[in-house]
Amino acid sequence: MKRMVIFIIIGLVLFGAGIGGGLYFGRGLSSTDDGVQSVIAVPGPVISVGEFTVNLAGTGNRILSFSVSLETLNAKADDIIKKQNWLTRIRHEILLLAKDRVFEDLTKAEGVIMFGEQIKRTLNTILPTTNGEVAIVRVMFEAFVLQ
Repeated sequence: MKRMVIFIIIGLVLFGAGIGGGLYFGRGLSSTDDGVQSVIAVPGPVISVGEFTVNLAGTGNRILSFSVSLETLNAKADDIIKKQNWLTRIRHEILLLAKDRVFEDLTKAEGVIMFGEQIKRTLNTILPTTNGEVAIVRVMFEAFVLQ
């Protein structure tokens, strides 16, 4: 019986120390008083690519209508895309990627996000880099309608 009381007391002490330590370290991590500030990335320049309307692959007469803007790495990447007349080629690549999509893939947000990521990867492979970094940071859909 005496041994059981000792184990219970030791268990309660360890449990209390665990909670106290968790509160102490948790409060220290979430505190911004120590000079550490969270960094929020400022969006880069945005280029509007325009509106697209395409017939989707698969069965049925399904149409996708969407509008795309591209966030570029910096003003230099923005200038490269505009000066070298890349917009026509960018529109061409986006149209080709959209034509391969199936209606069922785009009915959920996950499918739309994957479509945007595929556009970003494809465009970054054809566009010149800026100081070794890719030109397109993010693909943003301004409008997205499936019919």
